[in-house]
Order: sequence, then structure tokens, then C-alpha cells
Amino acid sequence: MENKFSALARDQYLGFLIGQNLQMVLAYAILALVGAFLLQPVVAWWTACSKYRSRRVLALRGLVLAAFVQGYCTLRLVDTRPYFLNDDSFGNWYFRMLDLIPEAAKPAAFCVLFTLLPGLGLAAALLWQAHRRGRYGWMACGAVVLVAGLGVVLAARPQGGPATGRSKPTQPNILILASDSLRGDRLGCAGYRPTRTEGAAAAGVSPLIDALAARSVRFERCYAPIASTMESGVSLMASQYPQTHGLRQMYPDRKTVDAAMRRVVPMATILRDHGYATAAIGDWCAGYYEVVPLGFEDISVSTFDNFKIYMSQAVVMAHFVVPLFFDNALGYRIFPQLKSFAQFVTPQVVTGRVEERLAKAAKAQRPFFWHVFYSCNHLPYRSQEPYCSLFSDPAYRGRNKTGVDFDIDAFIGGTDLESKWKALPPPEVAQIRALYDGCTRQFDDCVGRVLESLKRNGLEDNTIIIITADHGDDLYEAGVTLGHGLTFNGGGQANQVPMIMHFPGVAPQVIPESVRMIDVMPTLADWLGVAKPAAWEGQSFAAWLQGGEQPVGRPFYGETGFPFIQFKVPGVERPKLPPMDELTGIDPGFNYQFVLKEEYRERLVQAKQRCLRTRDWKLVCTPTADGGRHFGLFHVAADPHGEHDLAATHPEVLAPLRAALERWIDEHLETSIAGIFPSGEPQ
Repeated sequence: MENKFSALARDQYLGFLIGQNLQMVLAYAILALVGAFLLQPVVAWWTACSKYRSRRVLALRGLVLAAFVQGYCTLRLVDTRPYFLNDDSFGNWYFRMLDLIPEAAKPAAFCVLFTLLPGLGLAAALLWQAHRRGRYGWMACGAVVLVAGLGVVLAARPQGGPATGRSKPTQPNILILASDSLRGDRLGCAGYRPTRTEGAAAAGVSPLIDALAARSVRFERCYAPIASTMESGVSLMASQYPQTHGLRQMYPDRKTVDAAMRRVVPMATILRDHGYATAAIGDWCAGYYEVVPLGFEDISVSTFDNFKIYMSQAVVMAHFVVPLFFDNALGYRIFPQLKSFAQFVTPQVVTGRVEERLAKAAKAQRPFFWHVFYSCNHLPYRSQEPYCSLFSDPAYRGRNKTGVDFDIDAFIGGTDLESKWKALPPPEVAQIRALYDGCTRQFDDCVGRVLESLKRNGLEDNTIIIITADHGDDLYEAGVTLGHGLTFNGGGQANQVPMIMHFPGVAPQVIPESVRMIDVMPTLADWLGVAKPAAWEGQSFAAWLQGGEQPVGRPFYGETGFPFIQFKVPGVERPKLPPMDELTGIDPGFNYQFVLKEEYRERLVQAKQRCLRTRDWKLVCTPTADGGRHFGLFHVAADPHGEHDLAATHPEVLAPLRAALERWIDEHLETSIAGIFPSGEPQ
């Protein structure tokens, strides 16, 4: 990286970087001791069988065996850590040796090669070392076996503790599965079909989610009030608009976070009081839970926007042999930062953690409320094979082959990316969309594994399952390029999310009326018979699901997020804001988080676009450089991508929508669609 933050690391945190490298020396020392313990018996046997016994020969034999063990452990990644194989520097040819094993025999062969064989090797080395040291060696061996056995027993114990409060085993579990930036209109169940449909791509982007949707309640239109992860996540869990809870952009300081947490009553806090085990599980996109825990008692995520974690990861990746051997439970105890690295906590790892938790939850007999949040669909749309090429043109050879060619330095240090992204030719746009579709298929497979685990553990008949996202993404539709939370130009794809809700025993249906993410927790509270806090702003639609009320569309009110890019609006001069690396700084007193500088806080809020959308109309408010407000009116029923501003020709529609939107902006008061149009919404 060549930007202000990389310069800051070299200038002000050089001591920290050196300290992290010294930790790597400890890692090498541990590996040397363990290697000597394991290889000494083999070297001794080899030497006893040979006439060459000089120290030089002994050292050479040790090196040969160490190289063999290194190669074996790297090959073992194919089975245990496939996410390490994304880097071509490891040589794909090396791993193809395992392709010689028939596919049907691989599970058994991998078990023998990568579980049974190392276990036998460890046992043999332990016995040899014990025999060599006599009585004391056998005593030490017994102690090691006892400690290891105790560890296995403790690891197998059900987690989560006994139920408290009003909990009963018959209370439904709640499992929310979400992928960052997953659009509501890019799933098969929403009618989307990828361009490429042959071979493995024939099943579409979301066959397993589609199957779940067919037996669930699916909302065709669900909107996030802000297309930015942290702020949207708080709105979901606390049923409040960002302007109410106070998190208006993704780099809040400690004071802002503390103030927001005093305003909210998260669903996890409520359900904990009713005996639920609560957990937030995810990868780097779920890292905001480290900043805003939102009442979850158990948080297993990567660290979010922590500058020291970024620097530490850079050091460790320069010593790749360390994560190769220490990316495990024991390694996390010695080097806890490994557990937080985005490089290692991949969607596969997250899914594995969920499967382990489900097995324990089945034994614990305590209802759970979990939010499992994946990074699958987030820019730059990188995924491993087969996903990254599943929907791509096989003939494509451009710079976006395995992910969007994303210049992080230009993104955080420049303001002209809009023109660069608009200049992409059609083949590159098609490739980017294909990459996104592959990411969706990856999430679909993760969902499938979780659903299968629910069934395997006998939990599917008592678990409410929700498939959703934090926001969507623009993918070069008319009026937009890439990104989310940056603009209300175009068709609003960045704010529309999937909302598939599976309630065991509830008849499947598709509801076309619009709902909002802030409505989800009130709905769950009503379903469970839990009192809703007065601070919640969302409205329950539980009665729709139970047949007690007819669905009525709700208005969408939204705002943009952090202004990485200020997209142009025709005829409008927008307030000028500097790039990200000037807007933000590092706060050592707040766990070295990136935070918005105080002098820009009010300016950023004042520069936000706002939006109000009803069934057929969309109104966009864009602040101007002179302190005014520009309003663009679009008839989404006839103009879904907002290409024709009708503000000047439809004053009878503009006036009530403008009054409602300004009332929401200035007074924080929401007006229903019936309140906006008492005589009915104009067609």
C-alpha cells in the first residue's frame, strides 16, 4: 500500500511492527522444538540403518525430513484449510496429486492421510521419547495423555450453560443467515437468471436458498435504511433509523458509539433475558460486532477496522509458515491475533464454526438467537474455485479474472473513481457481474451446509430461519456503477435486500408489499410473545403471516453512508468532501479504530442524500453546495432506474412526498403512504 495509512504505519508504529516480527521468532522456536521432538525418532532409526553417522549427515537427514513434513502439512491444507490455496504462489500442480484419488474414495483416504496418519505418528514419537527416558519419560507420557484426554472431554461438553428466565426447550430458535451486499433481486427465487447456464451453472446462483424460499414466506421488496454494514446492522437489531440511533457512517468514535448504545434496546438483550443463548458469528464483514456488540453474549468474528490488526496481519503474512501451523485452537491461544485475520476467517471457516455450534446447541437444550454474517458478496467479489469462474465467460482473460481489479490506494485516497468505473467496457462489466453471481453461489452453498446441519442435529422443526443481507450493491445498472451506500441514483438496488423467513408450520407465500429491515425484530417479538420496547421504530408484520391482517405496503425512508465517492447528480453542485484518508484518522484510545475526524462529522451528515420511496414513486433529496436541497422525482413503476426526473411536471406528487421526506429529515417523523396520499397514491 502507498497511502497515508501505510506511511503512518512506518512513521509512528515501527516499534509495533518490529515487536510483531519478534513474535514470529517465538513461533519458529516452537516449531523447531516440536519438529525435533517428532523427527528425532525417525532420524535415529535412519541413522541406525546406515553406515553414515556424522553430524553433517544427521543434520542433512533432519532437513530432508523437515522438508517432507512441511510438504505434507501444506498438502494437508487441501482437506483442512482450502482457503489458504487462493494464492497461486503455492503451485496448483502440487495439490493436483490428490486428484489421483477417486472422488468416491477421497473422504476415507483423506481421513487416513490427514487424521489417522498424523495421530499415529504423534503417538509413535511420544512412545519413543518415553521409552528413551525410562520411568520419568513414561510418567511424562502418562501426564500428556491425561491432559489431552481431559481437553477432549472439556471440548465435547455442551456450551451455553443452563437456561434461565422463562426459557423452555420448546421455544423456537432464531437463525439469521446473511451475506454482505447480497441483492434482493439477484436470487433465483426472485426471478434472476445468470447469463451462463451450462454445466454446473445450470442450477442458477441460489438453488438451495430457492428451495428454502419455496417453503417459506418471501418478501419481494425489503429495504435497508442505509446501505452500509454497521449502521444497517444496528438498525436491524435495534429497529431504529440511523438518524435515531446515531450511527450515521461506518467510522464512529467511542463517544458516538457509547451514545448510540444508550439509545438502543437490541433484540439480543431482550432474548437473553428470556433465556436465549445469543451469538454473532461471521468473518471480517461481521467485525462491527467488536465495536457495537448489540447485546450478544458470544461474538466470534474478525476484528473490524482495527489498524493494529491490519499491521499485524501484514507481518504474519510475510511469515506464512506461522499461520500454516498455528491456524488452530492452540495457535489462537499463543497468537490470538490469528483468529481475527480476515485472510483466515473465510466463509468456509464461518460455516464450520456454525456447524460445530449447532451440534452443541442440540445437546444444550437452550433456545438460541444467532446472527451469522458472511462476506461472500462484498466487493471485490473474490471467491475460490469453482465459484469465481462458474458464471464467467471461459474466454475472458482480463484484469478482473478472479476479482474486481480494486485499487485500494485510489479508493481511500481519491475522489475521481466514478469516472474511472464508468469507463469500463461491456466485457469487463459482464465479468464483474459474473463474479458477483459466483459469490452468491458460494453463499448458497454455505446456507445449504447450515440447513443440513440443522436437520442432522434435529433442530430444523424448531428453528426460525431468515435469509437476508445488510444491503445490496450496484452492478452497472443505468445511472450507477459499483458500490453501496454512496448514492440514490439509479434503481435503488443498493438498499434492497432479500427477506426470506421460514417459520416451521407456516404456509409458504410471496408478499409483494414493501417492508423495511427495521420491521423484522418487532415481527419476531410479536411471534414470540415478547414485549416490544418503546424505542423501536419498526412495525410488526406478524399478523400478515398469521392471516390476521392483509399486507399494506410501507414507505422506505433512507440515507446514504460514508462518502467514499460523491456521485454526480445532473444540475446539482454537491458539497465538497475530502477523500477517506483525510476524513478519518486512527484513535489509539479506541482500540486503534479508524474514526471520522470531529471537524467533518456535521459536514458529512449535511451532505447525505436522502430518499423516500412508495409503491410507484421515488423522491431523492440531494444537498447542494450553497446549503439548499435539490429534489428529484421518479416514477419507478414506469422508470425503474430513475432516468427521468419528473419534479417539474408532477407538482401534485412532488409536494406531498417532499413534505413527508423533509418531516422525516428535520423532525424524525415517519409518514405512512396513506398519510402522504390520503386520496390514494397517484398512478
